[in-house]
Amino acid sequence: MHYGPPARVNDRLSRRTFLKLAGYGGLGIAAGDWLRATGAATLDPSTVTVMGFNVSYQTRMIDYPSDAETVHLWMPLPPEDEGQEIQDLVISCPLPYEITTEQPYGNRMVHVETKSLEPFVLETTYHVVRRQIGHVSVPREVAEAEKYCQLAGRVRYVDTVKAFADEAVGSATEPIDIGRNVYNAMIDALTYDKKIAGCGMGDTEWVMKYKRGKCDDYHALFMAIMVSRGIPVRWEQGFPLPYPSEKIEVSGRLSGDCSGAHCWASFYDPNYGWIPVDVSEGDKNPAMREFFFGNLTPNRFKISEGRSIQMSPAQGGEPLRTFAFAYAEADGFPLIYEAN
Repeated sequence: MHYGPPARVNDRLSRRTFLKLAGYGGLGIAAGDWLRATGAATLDPSTVTVMGFNVSYQTRMIDYPSDAETVHLWMPLPPEDEGQEIQDLVISCPLPYEITTEQPYGNRMVHVETKSLEPFVLETTYHVVRRQIGHVSVPREVAEAEKYCQLAGRVRYVDTVKAFADEAVGSATEPIDIGRNVYNAMIDALTYDKKIAGCGMGDTEWVMKYKRGKCDDYHALFMAIMVSRGIPVRWEQGFPLPYPSEKIEVSGRLSGDCSGAHCWASFYDPNYGWIPVDVSEGDKNPAMREFFFGNLTPNRFKISEGRSIQMSPAQGGEPLRTFAFAYAEADGFPLIYEAN
């Protein structure tokens, strides 16, 4: 069965309207303006087309091994793409720093190298304007780059994943149909559980064993199945914000702690381009299950792309599973561990 293109829930806004709703220069968000303009008593998150928010991303370096000689710190910088615009970026650090770019994903980062073992703080602040996003056209040669067509680390196509995938995909052959079948099968089979021990690693064998997990686990499984069928997948790493709702104050402002990371994915269909999916949010929010196949709400922002990330300059330790949080090493040994 062929489903056709994912629905675009809202038309694109003009740049002038977009920036006006985004509340450029403050913490105002589109949801507040939408509520005042319509007089709605409740808010459907899928109707919010744009949000604007200020971000403060801070890393404190306060302790080092007693015999450390050289410390390196890398902090991700958010990209601009079809879904977001970054404004007023300010970097504050008492030590010299450089802005570098890794390959192959093109993630930018702030890099600090120091032999001084005094505590210091690295902070970046910026204003994010984030759109609701649907499928996005992209040249085939871009989407079919090697970086989008390979698996790494614990994102594996093991026998249990293959068995699940074969049943989920069925007779579908078009990428959009395969994607929708896998999306629906995963939501039916998995339970969102961010407290179970072992979750969040993106280990597909583990997911198939426990049928539970959080966003990393959902999208690692989705990625493994799609890439195994020759369909490019773009892993997108970021941070979530609260959903706009009727509880927003009259001012149209909200604030939230976005210290917990979130991820989503986009897969490629030559007829439509990148098609975004947020499988875990579709599972957590049954009323928005249809929406999250082919659309993303704007209560998020992207900080990096890809898995198995090498820093620039290269770190001494293993590639990072994902790059949402700052990473530090002393003499090539990690200072920040997964348990932290």
